[in-house]
Amino acid sequence: MDRRQALAIIARVRGVRFSDVSHLNFAHFPFYSADSWQEAGLSRAGALALVKAFREQDADPLLQAKARAIVIEDQDYPPSLYHLYSPPLVLYVRGCLGAGRGVAVVGTRKATPYGKQVVEAVVPVVVAAEHTMVSGLARGIDTLAHGATLRCGGHTIAVMGCGLDLCYPRENSLMAEKIVEQGGALVSEYREGTPPLAVHFPARNRIISGLSRICVVVEGDMGSGALITAEHALEQGKEVLAVPGSIFSPQSRGANCLIAQGATPLLDPNIIYEMLGSAKPKETPLALPLSPEESLVLMALNREPLNVDEICIHTGFPVAVAAATLAALEVSGSIERLPGGMYLRLRA
Repeated sequence: MDRRQALAIIARVRGVRFSDVSHLNFAHFPFYSADSWQEAGLSRAGALALVKAFREQDADPLLQAKARAIVIEDQDYPPSLYHLYSPPLVLYVRGCLGAGRGVAVVGTRKATPYGKQVVEAVVPVVVAAEHTMVSGLARGIDTLAHGATLRCGGHTIAVMGCGLDLCYPRENSLMAEKIVEQGGALVSEYREGTPPLAVHFPARNRIISGLSRICVVVEGDMGSGALITAEHALEQGKEVLAVPGSIFSPQSRGANCLIAQGATPLLDPNIIYEMLGSAKPKETPLALPLSPEESLVLMALNREPLNVDEICIHTGFPVAVAAATLAALEVSGSIERLPGGMYLRLRA
């Protein structure tokens, strides 16, 4: 997309003729900055959508389809990795690395409903602050974080513990392709054909933290890979945020231990704006339009999980209407169906 097309977009948004905005200087316009597009006249939602479109369009389809090698001396090598204790000499990359401002969101492979709710609250903040969400594409919290970022239209990087021609776990193959298609990146220090050996994953965690300004540990037991990422972040001088949880939950033991050792407790996702030095946007860009039925069902699920019969009691809907509404909300990622036919609200 060139300067003339960008000016045409601004003119259309402002409802004026092209000649009325042709004086604007776009020679050095930061096309990947939603704030800049807002200043030019777009709404917050429109600005984020346009940034996403630029990112997808600017990504070279040939580079998306095949991994490219970036050696440590190359100009494209991420500057934040130079100062690691053992920086990768070669990075294999598919897709677009972005502007280099990342937030690591990591956690257990055995995510609880509580952890899923936290991810759905944290990721929109990262996206609204125009930072890249960095994680490891593992089961559990990593997968949830990548998925939430994609739904929000954000930029995400998955750091893998195998060659980029493979995917571990295999069920995340489609998500990996979606990450690249939406302008994100897959990254590994292992050449194609390298299997996902257990020894690779603790090593790749230093890259996750290295690409990030702060590290958010959502859930993780003692000895969890998420805690290894947090240790790398602390060694690199990064801020670590840990989500406090129940003392009876094994998945919260690691995060609670980090807090006891001095990590910042994540009591409110909005604290991430302060950590990143970003202003909280006045307009929430990620809210999706809801039908009246969906709004009532979400209000009913605001406090605790419910089954279909309980939702019918709270909303007054027939079973068929409640079931159809729940199905639509589940597809949109707003709720999750739990064992036993219970439904949990994920998005605030």
